[in-house]
Amino acid sequence: MASIVFLVKADADVDNAAYGYLAIFLWFGITATIPVLLALGIPAIIMTRRVRQQERLGHDAVHRGH
Repeated sequence: MASIVFLVKADADVDNAAYGYLAIFLWFGITATIPVLLALGIPAIIMTRRVRQQERLGHDAVHRGH
């Protein structure tokens, strides 16, 4: 949302052209952050599923190796 505001401000006045660059920088930052969030989120989902599965099986089944 902030990047849209920056783009509108940059488009409205030539003296505020730096806001356009700031908007582009924000989009680059968002794009670069997505793979990092996926790299952290996917293993977390897998671990959560495993913990829930172990809780359903019961703690005895985990210790026996099932």
